[in-house]
Amino acid sequence: MSLLGDTYTLLLRELLIFRKNLVPNIMRSLIFPLLFILLLGSFGSMPKNVPVAVVNYDNGLVSTSFINALESGGSINVMAQTTQQQAMNLLSHGTVSAVIVIPAGFSQHGGAGSKVYLYLDNSQPQSASVVSAKVDAIAAETGITAANAGTVSVSTDYVYGAGSNYISFVVGGLLVMVAAFGAVFTAGFTLLSDRQLGNLKAFLTTPINQFAILLSKILYGTFQSFLSALIGFIVGILYGATVAAGAVGAVELIWIIFLVGLGFSAMAMAFASIAKQLQNYAMMAQTTVMPLSFLGGAFVPVTLLPSFLLPIVAVNPLTYAVNAMRDVMIKGFLPVATLFYTSVILLVFAGIMMVLALFFFRKTSNQIS
Repeated sequence: MSLLGDTYTLLLRELLIFRKNLVPNIMRSLIFPLLFILLLGSFGSMPKNVPVAVVNYDNGLVSTSFINALESGGSINVMAQTTQQQAMNLLSHGTVSAVIVIPAGFSQHGGAGSKVYLYLDNSQPQSASVVSAKVDAIAAETGITAANAGTVSVSTDYVYGAGSNYISFVVGGLLVMVAAFGAVFTAGFTLLSDRQLGNLKAFLTTPINQFAILLSKILYGTFQSFLSALIGFIVGILYGATVAAGAVGAVELIWIIFLVGLGFSAMAMAFASIAKQLQNYAMMAQTTVMPLSFLGGAFVPVTLLPSFLLPIVAVNPLTYAVNAMRDVMIKGFLPVATLFYTSVILLVFAGIMMVLALFFFRKTSNQIS
């Protein structure tokens, strides 16, 4: 056959293979442009509905007007609190991005010459800048009356993350992403390799417990995941990232990375058991881990995401891992309660993935043997 004839025949074969896996191929072609348009297209936009705790000790007309101005425009979501201590607790746990305290007597003289106190969490710099700019703008306008023109002064305190750099923000998310990718692209491939080489069939003819086969590969994937994240961490430190929480924070980072690796290694085994073929597995892994990494805030703050994606953010285990990593690296401490529920979420995710992996592994292993 001629060159054109051979090319046509081989191209037709590839198209037939594409048609055989039509749905996975269309999903793979669709999800990446959609993902990058939604996420990377958000760069340059400002966060919306940034949660801010407001303590109003004044309860006067001017202070009420000040709060109403905060809520206008949709950039800030005001959460009224009774005491400053309550508001600061929310700030320390990452529930809000800032605390605004309006002292008693604020409304006197129409607000002119008064002061508000602003406490910011700069571990999310985009959200902090939105709140700071909004408060400064309102303060410049509030209190101007016909009889007494003046402005409100703002006392700003960067409670967390004031001394951090942006590379720490990026590295915190990158380590979680590296851990997830390291797990998925190690554990699953070992199972597929053993299946193709016939080793898996040999294992299944022995008295070895099937869960032991599965668990060994999950732990191997976890090890590789941890090693990848450790290398990434060293590179990040050399590049200028810092761990504000010190040695204790380093231990917490190790624990979080371990849990991420464990969960995603188990997920990889479930995928590998279902896919059976290398190309199908790679498609499943890529179209799951990458979106979860972005939707977890690894690079793009979740406050920049469209509102219809927020339910996915809420159930995404990487969201909690990324937030905990940044608490350690930028804030300088990880509250015990935050460490506890983050650990529980990641352990529950790992447990569910192990159950699914064992179910699909046994189902497909029966077909092999």
